[in-house]
Amino acid sequence: MTAAVEGGATIAPLLLRKIHVRLIVPIAVITFVNSIDRMNISYAGHAMAGDLGMSPSAFGIAVSVFFVAYLLFQYPHSALLRRWGIKRWLLCSMLLWSASGLWMSQVRSPFEFYCARFLLGMAEAGFAPGMTYYIGTWVPRSARATAMAGALSAVPFSLVLGGPLCGWLLGVANPLGWEPWRWMFLLLALPNLLLAITAYFYFVDRPSGARWLSSAEKMTLAAAMADENADDPAPRSQPLATIVRDPWVWRCCLAWLLIMTGSYSLVFWLPQLVREIGDGQSEFTIGVLSSLPQLALLIGLILNGRHSDRSGERLWHVGLAAALAGATMMVASIIPAGWWVLALLTLAGLGIGAAQGVFWAIPSTVRIGGGAVPVGAIAIISMFGTMGGVIGPMLIGVIVSSTGRFAPAIAALAVLLILALFALIAGTRRDPRVPR
Repeated sequence: MTAAVEGGATIAPLLLRKIHVRLIVPIAVITFVNSIDRMNISYAGHAMAGDLGMSPSAFGIAVSVFFVAYLLFQYPHSALLRRWGIKRWLLCSMLLWSASGLWMSQVRSPFEFYCARFLLGMAEAGFAPGMTYYIGTWVPRSARATAMAGALSAVPFSLVLGGPLCGWLLGVANPLGWEPWRWMFLLLALPNLLLAITAYFYFVDRPSGARWLSSAEKMTLAAAMADENADDPAPRSQPLATIVRDPWVWRCCLAWLLIMTGSYSLVFWLPQLVREIGDGQSEFTIGVLSSLPQLALLIGLILNGRHSDRSGERLWHVGLAAALAGATMMVASIIPAGWWVLALLTLAGLGIGAAQGVFWAIPSTVRIGGGAVPVGAIAIISMFGTMGGVIGPMLIGVIVSSTGRFAPAIAALAVLLILALFALIAGTRRDPRVPR
């Protein structure tokens, strides 16, 4: 890990490594739990729907309720984070995650199910933008892509490990005699409760309050962040009216929407493909094959983040990676299903991870908010990415229904990934806010 240099202040590799171990790794642990909270319903869904007497459409509504709440409460979360600070905000958010899981273990009707999922979406809405903002208060811009990649690496880990974990919990005999899915939700909710209390005592708002930093290290970080924001008279708590007038906010919103919507082509196609080419294989073999693109996504997150930090360039690192993912996905959609398609999907996973890992370094690079990116701007951009979770599945459903084939839907989403390159690059040659 190379030293980070910002405005004349140098951050030694040893200090950066310490920040990663003592700050980024704990954030990644919470992100891992956060991601499993969202996906565990997919493993409990079949039995849960049967026990509650829910039709497939009713169950789909319950899944969508999460995203509705997630969209509605992202910006309110940013206001609470500014007002309360990291300790109280994270404690309340994570306690609500836990409450939602406990409620899920006790639901007796579809309406209760809807309410519990809405509570989870409301509680988790601010986590991703909040952690992005928080990392930005600790890590200088020159090292921020690597830091974000480290935190985001927990998401593919959760996709690889979460399935076996949920499957194991569903198969474990429980002493209460509950339905297996109720037992799973209960056991997954308890770590959230413990993590919420631990996070309250562990995290601090600024490096100056960290007991694990020496006085010299605190001074070094303070000098680096002060130099970075020396020419930034704008406060981070900018009003919404000021934030939305910045054209780069909307450019980032569009790019993140395209990247996240396009990435759902991998999420929805991968299980179908692996089942097809792995016909006759064991469940373990199918699980290993399914994990390959997610492993590539993790590699892309880490390697591209480090390379972007070393070079100081952001836009092309995101745009070209997204375009690579889209192009390989496009080729995969027009050739017969087989091992070559799995190889192309693995390469696409590498590109998607590479784009996602560097993206959140762009807002500070183009000096949204003057360089000290307002948490409200992060929340708005994140909201557009969340809409990808709604648009992607809907678009796939419409195209598959009209054509009767899955490949055209994948090709359409692949185009969105390619368009992300142009959303970021078009017209920036003479933009004074883009570093040369």
